[in-house]
Amino acid sequence: MVISAKQLSSDLVTSLQGEKIVTMVTIDVNTGLPKISAVSWVLASQDGTKVKIALGHKASSIENIRNNPNVVLNFIGAGSCYAVYGAAEVSGVIEKTMKLCVVTLHVHEVEDVIFYGGKVTVEPAYEKTYNPELAKKLDTEVYELLKD
Repeated sequence: MVISAKQLSSDLVTSLQGEKIVTMVTIDVNTGLPKISAVSWVLASQDGTKVKIALGHKASSIENIRNNPNVVLNFIGAGSCYAVYGAAEVSGVIEKTMKLCVVTLHVHEVEDVIFYGGKVTVEPAYEKTYNPELAKKLDTEVYELLKD
């Protein structure tokens, strides 16, 4: 059975408080085809109605969203796999340690998309392979930016 809601549950909000592998699907401005990218600087609003994502200012997803705001986020959390559908908007360029844009996804629907009888028992994990001090500095800057 597919479960659907109009906003993120409190468990999913908790799951989307950063350091999460999330795939984002936009519509490619040049081909009109779906384009997927993996993001990790993600922060859900406490009321479950928005998800903010930080991207490098030259990410192709930015132009795609400006052309077509329909976005799908997909992630594993709270024992299942979820699709979050909504309309996104992109900020101007924000200059920090690196130039960033913030994508704000206004949640329209949240759907549990795991296959019948499936349950996730271990969530995916990753590690950053670049300078640990730079990673910490960037994370601190980005999450402060996403909290606004």
